[in-house]
Amino acid sequence: MKPSDVIAPRWLAPCVCLLLLGASPANPEPVHQASPVRIAIATEPTHVVAPEPLPPPAPTTVHTVLTRGRDRLELDLPFDGKVSAADADSLARLMSDPFSGRTRHIATGTLALLADISVRFPDHEIEVVSAVRAEPERTREGVKHSKHWDGHAIDLRVVGVKLADVRDAMWKNHHDVGVGWYPAEGFIHVDYRPDVHDTAWTQPRYNADYVYNPHWSRAARDPSPQPEHSHNNS
Repeated sequence: MKPSDVIAPRWLAPCVCLLLLGASPANPEPVHQASPVRIAIATEPTHVVAPEPLPPPAPTTVHTVLTRGRDRLELDLPFDGKVSAADADSLARLMSDPFSGRTRHIATGTLALLADISVRFPDHEIEVVSAVRAEPERTREGVKHSKHWDGHAIDLRVVGVKLADVRDAMWKNHHDVGVGWYPAEGFIHVDYRPDVHDTAWTQPRYNADYVYNPHWSRAARDPSPQPEHSHNNS
């Protein structure tokens, strides 16, 4: 006989049910479930650092006022002397030869020297004494040598500023230049000369011979004490 063929007596079923009911209490105790615990974690506040503002762009021009007699020209002169075509024409008219009317565009390097004067002596007008000339000056041997001929030179004074201060600033801070001092006539000469070496001179009196490599030029570029010179500041 197979185990599946065994039939339990009918009287046994009620007893099994009673046993199962007795094993489970009528009122079971409630099961305590853990409540979720909220934990607050203190954190340091995040400081958002604002980026520093960008500095304004560096200026590339300087306001310059040029006068010559009754003529007056105001413009924003680029530090590198590279002016617009319109400004170049305006400068050429102001710098023209007053006797012949000859005009010439002023060299970029010379205009850069003018811009530097305006930077170093702000709010001071630059008075043009002489610029472009009709005929180049010649040496006693007849050699043309004036930088005024080709628009590379300007004779000037800065209104309200000592000539010696302008003279020394130009000579000390620039190369490829010529700087001449004319104390008797009250102006200085500045020119741009990339083709020849730097040259400094003084003309102590009208039509006097030039004194080259004068004391002031040595003192301006070499701050060490200079020996006494027979022609002080010559």
